[in-house]
Parts: sequence; C-alpha cells; structure tokens
Amino acid sequence: MKLRDLATVIRSKNASPFITTLDLFFKDGDNYRAVKDSGIFTAELIARLYKLPISHVLGLWFVDDCQGIKISILKHVPSDHPQSTDLYGAQQSIPLLELEIS
Repeated sequence: MKLRDLATVIRSKNASPFITTLDLFFKDGDNYRAVKDSGIFTAELIARLYKLPISHVLGLWFVDDCQGIKISILKHVPSDHPQSTDLYGAQQSIPLLELEIS
C-alpha cells in the first residue's frame, strides 16, 4: 500500500530559511503502527529521496501521542537563494507520496 493511502496528512514547511520539516499524521493507530513498524523510514531513505548527504537529515521522530512522524532536513539552498524553487517549503512532501509500505 502507498503511504498516501495510509496517512491523512503529508505536508512540508519551512522550519527556518535552512531547514524543511516534513510531517505525516495518521487518523488511526493501525495505519500509524503499520508505517512505523515497517521500518521504511530511515535517514538513508530520506537522504536518497531528497538527494541529500545523510548528514543533512537532521532527525526523524515517531510521535506516538499524536500518531505522527516528523522529519527535518537541510535544504539544498536557503529559501531566499535565487536558485530556491520552493520559497515556503510547501511542495517538498511529494517524494513521500509514492512510498510503498509493506
């Protein structure tokens, strides 16, 4: 099953001019646990999806109380840089949508 079918919210946003945060929320514990227990979310996966060095994956947290996953990554360029393609960091969740969860 695809992540987009399990999560009710998959979003990204600026956490600073240098950091993007990805948030995933699930409406029920079964879907959240299925994704968490799959072991798919690792720093290596995020680095590969976002074409970043693994050192640019700042953290990946499972927040059981709200059935959510938070991921923070360094941006390729700061949000105010002329080469920035997403000033607000709002379009960075796209690579997560097609993840296959088994």
